[in-house]
Amino acid sequence: MTRCSGKKNIVRLPLILSLLIGCISVGTHPALAQEKTSAFFMVGDYASPDWEKLSFSKTKAGLVLTYAYRQREDGVRLQPVGSKSEAGQRVLQVSMPGIRQLYTIRRDRAGERLIMTSQDGRYRKLFKLGYEGPVNGVGSYCTTCANEPADAFRLVDAYFASTR
Repeated sequence: MTRCSGKKNIVRLPLILSLLIGCISVGTHPALAQEKTSAFFMVGDYASPDWEKLSFSKTKAGLVLTYAYRQREDGVRLQPVGSKSEAGQRVLQVSMPGIRQLYTIRRDRAGERLIMTSQDGRYRKLFKLGYEGPVNGVGSYCTTCANEPADAFRLVDAYFASTR
């Protein structure tokens, strides 16, 4: 009788282990699909002498938009003034500390880049989606960075929607 019950326990052990491993895998899966909370768009790259960067970050305090450039790498926080529709497209209006005129930010027609324009029309730049992660196998992967266009523009759209 003991021998028979011992076999039952041996047969159940692999089943119990596979169920336990399955539960652990399911429990850790959401960490792999972490919410994307930051995206950035650049003119040039960090090696360019005239690079510029727009960063969208989702924080506990809300959504933050920062503009940085070579001479001010830490960036300045852009203040949303509002959003409007121009030619059927959503446009975000922002102000920059210490500068009197407004800037607008919108997607290009292809929906692949952001365009930032000054109110007087003297400044107009195209910002392409930046990538945060390993390059040629060097560097670390950023799990919260929106490196894919769909993820990045989802974050941008959330920012635009929050400034109505």
